[in-house]
Amino acid sequence: MDDLTRTARDLVRRHPSRCRLRQVGASRAGEPLWLLSAGHGSRNVLVVSGAHANEPAGGAAVAELACRAVRGGPDGRQDRAAAWHFLLCLDPDGARHTEAWTRHPGTLERQLRHFYRPAADQQPEWLPPPGTRAAPLPETRALLTVLDELRPVLQISLHANDAGGAWAQLTHDLPGAPAALAHAAAGVAVPLAVAPVDTLHMPSAGPGVFLMAAGAGLDANVVHRDWLNRSTWFHPLCHGTVTAVVETPVWAVEAIADRRPTEAPDLVVGQAVAHLRTQADQLAWLLDEARAGFADAPGPLLDAAAWLTDACLTNAAQWSAPPTPGGAAPAATAGGALALRMAAQRLPLRAAAMLARATDGHPVGPAAEALLTGWRSRYAADFAPRWIPVRDQTALQTEFISRLARLALNARRYTGGSPAAHHRDR
Repeated sequence: MDDLTRTARDLVRRHPSRCRLRQVGASRAGEPLWLLSAGHGSRNVLVVSGAHANEPAGGAAVAELACRAVRGGPDGRQDRAAAWHFLLCLDPDGARHTEAWTRHPGTLERQLRHFYRPAADQQPEWLPPPGTRAAPLPETRALLTVLDELRPVLQISLHANDAGGAWAQLTHDLPGAPAALAHAAAGVAVPLAVAPVDTLHMPSAGPGVFLMAAGAGLDANVVHRDWLNRSTWFHPLCHGTVTAVVETPVWAVEAIADRRPTEAPDLVVGQAVAHLRTQADQLAWLLDEARAGFADAPGPLLDAAAWLTDACLTNAAQWSAPPTPGGAAPAATAGGALALRMAAQRLPLRAAAMLARATDGHPVGPAAEALLTGWRSRYAADFAPRWIPVRDQTALQTEFISRLARLALNARRYTGGSPAAHHRDR
């Protein structure tokens, strides 16, 4: 995070006529939120990095994209009508908890030793529930202000999944997006995810690209539907903005791209749900013991572990829901079945990692450590994830985003309106 800020300052120093860096808010702990801008056009692209603290490639991708923007555009071609804006780190407080991993990534054990992702209501891409008096987080308010100020043609939220393949979610269809993702992924030999768990019951625009829709447009069975409706991804719809959530893996699992049909999808779902519930029960027992030891000050790691344990049970219920009439089962393809099995192990593994960190040196610590060690070994043995160097993760993100931005900018230029409006009129 600090390295990215220094890179941004250096770009401004070397290119004062092309770059600006300004503070657009502050985190709950008082960390500044920085927006780096390159170019002076009226058609804006916004890239949001660091929404999740455990995802290391976004900062490197922002640095590369910013350098490209200084040279004139997403692919180095001059586009005087466009300006690029980079929110360097949306959750700097969370990033401080994972710096030991993000600065020196490389092994699954190291990642889990330093894993942290706050509970969902403490993540700045989500708005408070409608009808409540809760105020948005200060980081969320800063992002909303930037979105309303810039009214971007395209908002890109950079993310990374632990293991699997590359994929993206779009609020609106951008013809050419699947080809752009396929080209970027092939360049670094990363598979495309057939059916990521987060996109269950979403329509596909092509391999690896899935379409979101706000409000009633979301299928009732879409995983995390309520959270999606509260996301900042939908906030700029009134401005005609297309939002793309870009997911690149830290480790590749080639079989995630297998489109062959699964012989017994219901059996796969049932086994994944049972596994998730069993491990959640084990975590819940240890959490109760840990809470008693910490009294009234459990801390962010224990709070996040408890939230994720509850989320295991929520996911199990969502996976068990009957598919939409005419829709595919969650494990209809071999790649989708693999994604479900991986998620059933990954979610409790993440909770165990935070629980082990939170209870280090406390009576519950040895039991939490035993869970973490055993579950990590099984995860590695079952899925054999292949490490993707950060330079390749970055190359995938920057290549895809450059191509996606060109599609969005051209769509607005040639239609005389927003890509979103063009999509609705077809």
